[in-house]
Amino acid sequence: MHWMGLLSLSSLVVVSWVTAYKKMTPVSQVVEVVEEEEGTIHGIVWRRTMEIKEENMKDAVGVMVKEAVKEEEEEEEEGPVRSEEMVNAVGVMVKEAVKEEEEEEEEGPVRSEETMVNAVGVMVGQIVEDKLQGCHILFLSSSSSPAVHSPIVNSILRHTTAKTRSSLVVVTVTSGQQQDLEQSMWGNTFTTCRAIIMYFTDHDNNNNNTELVFGSLERAGLWKLPETRVVMVGPKNGMEGRLFQSSLRNTINCVDERVLVYRRCLYCNTHGQPGLQLLFQWNLTELHLDRLSQYPHLLNDPLSDLKGHTFRVATISYFPYIDYKRDNEEPGTTVTPLDSVNVRILDALANSLNFTYDMREDPSRSFGNLETDGMYSGMMGQLQREEADFCTMLAPTPGRLKVVDYLRLTPSDAFVIASLKPSVLPANLALVRPFSRNVWVCVMACVVGWGLVLWMLQGVWSALTGLHTITLAKAIEYSWSVILENSAKDPSVNISGQMLVGWWLVFCLVISTGFSSSLISHLTVQGRSRAPESLGDLVEQEGWTWGTEPWAYNGATLEYFSKHTDTIVKQIHTNMQVLVLEKAMNKVLAGGFSFIIVKNYILVIIASTYTDTYGQSAVYVSKKEFSALACYGWGIRMGAPFLNQFITLHAHLEDTGIIETWTKTIMADRVSSNREKTKLDSNTPQQLSLQDDQRQVVLSLSHLQGAFYLLGLGCVAGALGLMAELFLLVV
Repeated sequence: MHWMGLLSLSSLVVVSWVTAYKKMTPVSQVVEVVEEEEGTIHGIVWRRTMEIKEENMKDAVGVMVKEAVKEEEEEEEEGPVRSEEMVNAVGVMVKEAVKEEEEEEEEGPVRSEETMVNAVGVMVGQIVEDKLQGCHILFLSSSSSPAVHSPIVNSILRHTTAKTRSSLVVVTVTSGQQQDLEQSMWGNTFTTCRAIIMYFTDHDNNNNNTELVFGSLERAGLWKLPETRVVMVGPKNGMEGRLFQSSLRNTINCVDERVLVYRRCLYCNTHGQPGLQLLFQWNLTELHLDRLSQYPHLLNDPLSDLKGHTFRVATISYFPYIDYKRDNEEPGTTVTPLDSVNVRILDALANSLNFTYDMREDPSRSFGNLETDGMYSGMMGQLQREEADFCTMLAPTPGRLKVVDYLRLTPSDAFVIASLKPSVLPANLALVRPFSRNVWVCVMACVVGWGLVLWMLQGVWSALTGLHTITLAKAIEYSWSVILENSAKDPSVNISGQMLVGWWLVFCLVISTGFSSSLISHLTVQGRSRAPESLGDLVEQEGWTWGTEPWAYNGATLEYFSKHTDTIVKQIHTNMQVLVLEKAMNKVLAGGFSFIIVKNYILVIIASTYTDTYGQSAVYVSKKEFSALACYGWGIRMGAPFLNQFITLHAHLEDTGIIETWTKTIMADRVSSNREKTKLDSNTPQQLSLQDDQRQVVLSLSHLQGAFYLLGLGCVAGALGLMAELFLLVV
């Protein structure tokens, strides 16, 4: 009987261990399951079940051993009959244990799957509630994907709808649906942000459904909307490929989740490269939803630290706004930035956001013009092709703003006209210079006309009364004598004639007084030629030409002149000469030529090279200015995620007024540096002529030479008159 008792005890222990073993997974196996299942719900649930039942198993085995010993003692008393009953009972227990195990094996996966489905929906719903309130949410999947009919999709939609006060749009992507998807992405005026939720399965990775979805997002322009928040739910397999899709290259806020929650960051790896961050792992049996509060920037990354990311910067020289030294003579070479306004702003942003930059000169040294194929050349073309992250010194136009974003930095620099400084007018015309040509013509006409009127009035009076009259020669002689302040005897014979003579005396008094005072001023202060002050002055001056530099006459400036509807601007554009700086300034100094250029740039050139130590220059800059551009700033590639940070930091700099101070300081420093190199001669002819103007003026032969010319002209006229009289006498 003793051996029967041992058999029964062994059977009970074996059955209990078999049952426990089938209901539990050892620790080593749990770890492997979690790794094999990639952190899915099955591994988590089995780990928890094992931990709970392992302790219960030890207690249960102890109780079973005690009961078996007790029953063995009773069997020794009862005999063989009891032993046979015990064997039968053990068989029944084994069958029932096997049956229960089979039932649990069938129900376990079903319960685990239901738990996972609900947990994923709860997770997404909680993220929507905490991070996406007020957003326009687009739920996206492929029409050919089994995810469309997945219980997880239903769970996500159910919990999302229950948690959010946002608009929710469900879209299944098919080929040729770009327009509908783009309209669905933009949302409406009642939402404050934009979000996309996508669900993927292993089937999507194997059947190119992922490429269909992300290709549609690329064509719909998601890369232009960096603030869009993206949440992807799916297996770990293919996660990295999904997060680094081209359509998400500018997306700041992107999260992939199932059990492990990953965040795709744009500037988190070494040297600010894109990377993945594992934030935390969800426990689906105990969802700690408050853990989201530990990640306030989960879907709202401020990009306050770019981790040393290197930006690609395109540039062309335009002092004082941007200046550099070329590292070599090859097109598109790297450059070493020199002190300028844009460089100071760029360094301030780099220090604040922790980034670096690689600056290269545009190979064509052009701002960019629109080509026939719809693409831009120059720096604009680099931004359009995303070969550069941003460029310096670019003016906005309606066409450019369609393909790039823009950061406004400073007001535009006005255009001015640089010409030869007005010179002293010739002294031989000093006597006629007090009146303009039109005034002289009018005075001559009045002298002759008044004499004719007086002669006609006196003739009519003589015809009616029979009294004597005056001759035409007498009347014209009197009009000349009065205006020359040497009046002859009054020739009038009646009251009407006397009134006419009186008003003529008043007229001559005004004319002679004005001429005398103006003549004195012109003789004491020499007149100067008039320099052009506007584009209209350039057109009006006969034989005058104008031009500008090649770099200044392309891009937005060329577009301004070529598309302007004003006739004067059109004429300026038609006759514009494009010259390098040295040739243009030589033509300015030669006279008859004006240089149309931006103000701050030409002021530095004139002060550095064309001004003596007394501050006197032979170049005159027009007082009138005109603007051809709206403003100056940086062109940013479309959809750049860092644009908002740049705008915010630049606004802080602008509010302090430091940018204007920088501009003045940089210009003054450059002028001082250039003058130390050139060492201009202080005794220039221009300086001496200006000093002569300040001395006391004594009228000399050069001032009164016009009177002698008139005397000679009168003598010649008298001689010609004598010859005419002799000829008539002979005839």
